[in-house]
Amino acid sequence: MRAKRMAAALVTVVMGLTLFGCSQDTGNDSGTNTTSSGKETKAVPDVVELKSYKFPEFLNDIKQPDVLSSPVYVSFAAADHMKAVVEQPFEGYTCTEMIGNTLYVFREGKYVGLLDSDGRVVVDADTYTAIAPCSQGMLVLSRDRELNAPDDYMTFNGMGMVSMIEPPEFKEDKISIEQEMRYNETKEDDREENYNVQNLKLSENETVGEGTAYFDWDKIEAVTAQSINTLRPYNAYYRAEKNGEFYYICFDRFYNYTIYNGAYGYVRLKVGSGYGECYILDHDDYTELTKLLESFGETNSVKSPSKDESLDYIQLEVGFGTDDAATMTISADGYCLTDHTASGEQQTNNKYFSILDKESFVSLVKWVDQVLSAEYVR
Repeated sequence: MRAKRMAAALVTVVMGLTLFGCSQDTGNDSGTNTTSSGKETKAVPDVVELKSYKFPEFLNDIKQPDVLSSPVYVSFAAADHMKAVVEQPFEGYTCTEMIGNTLYVFREGKYVGLLDSDGRVVVDADTYTAIAPCSQGMLVLSRDRELNAPDDYMTFNGMGMVSMIEPPEFKEDKISIEQEMRYNETKEDDREENYNVQNLKLSENETVGEGTAYFDWDKIEAVTAQSINTLRPYNAYYRAEKNGEFYYICFDRFYNYTIYNGAYGYVRLKVGSGYGECYILDHDDYTELTKLLESFGETNSVKSPSKDESLDYIQLEVGFGTDDAATMTISADGYCLTDHTASGEQQTNNKYFSILDKESFVSLVKWVDQVLSAEYVR
């Protein structure tokens, strides 16, 4: 698995890191810190001037890190099926939105109703305070929230005809994991080569993600919200894997689904008085991180870390989804601690200190600031 090989590469390259306390520092963008070359093995580093670095501001906006923070595909979005009314189409009505080019939401006081494309009233504005699409061909009609009254539902079609229905009931057994056979024609002797894929099915004719890049998975498994550390209230969660990349497929009560990037690692970062945490949620970014770590070169082991607990530091948890995980922490003076855990047949747990080149810490902080920040603004 590609991700497992990358995790092993991270462990081999970094050779260890050290975790320091989170006491306050100056908070300046740059300053004089202590560091040591990767060729040195003494426990007291030389004093050097590090290049300028700063705390990544985007981390201030992440109050509660959530694995489901990087969506890549949404099967249904209500906003795509509604648009604001600019010019009033019917005399005597104040229309606010058009739904699916066939229905108009109009407002009278605090209530809203529905008009068809000919301006005929299909839902009176005397009961509901909001009307919006909730899935393909279905509307949710909401009463005053202060009354805590239940929502109503209706179907609609392309001709603007509506019909009340019972509240939809979510049944997880409607979603099934099915294994299917695919074929590839080999170039050498024109023989067909078969392989197995897994897909989520909602019905005999509906495959989740079909028509996009997000289907024909190597592996799919049902998971819980607790196991993936999310507060997003979906009705069902699945973890999918393809070519070493990880995703989560999450269903709401109407069987609409959102596909999110999976997590490859976790970052904790302290710079001055700033502290933040976030996931690494993009496979390409994780690959870039491995290349950055490889550029640091080899390091030498040492027996003791720095005594300065106020130093800035960055901590990386890597190897998510594999049997080869590591937590690596590097401080601004170059001292490091690696906590490497291998599970599976050969269970090991190794901890050791080492020293990285003096600019390794700065490079990692800048990588978080410039690369990871982009994951959280997409």
